[in-house]
Amino acid sequence: MNIIKTTMEIDEDKLERVMKLGKFNTRKEAMDWALTEAERIATLNNIESNPWSPSVMEGMVDPDYDVMAIRQLEAPRVSYREVLKAKPKTGRKG
Repeated sequence: MNIIKTTMEIDEDKLERVMKLGKFNTRKEAMDWALTEAERIATLNNIESNPWSPSVMEGMVDPDYDVMAIRQLEAPRVSYREVLKAKPKTGRKG
C-alpha cells in the first residue's frame, strides 16, 4: 500500500458530519473510509454497467461442481423427530 501526503480543498462541514456519523476519531480515518466506500460503489457500478455474458462465465465454475452434494455432506444427519425428542420440554407440572 502506497501512502501519499496531499493538500486538497474539501467541504469541512461535510467531513465533520461524516466523522460524527461514522464515529471516526481522526480526519484521516474518515477520509480513508470515504475512499474505500467510493471504491466499493464504483466497483459495483462498473459490474452493473458491464454484466458478464454467459460466454465469459462459461469457464468460471467447474462443470462437475455440485453445490447440493456438498451441502448434503455438510448437513447434520438428524431427523426432525430426533430434534423434537432432544428438545427440553417446558411447562407446568401438574
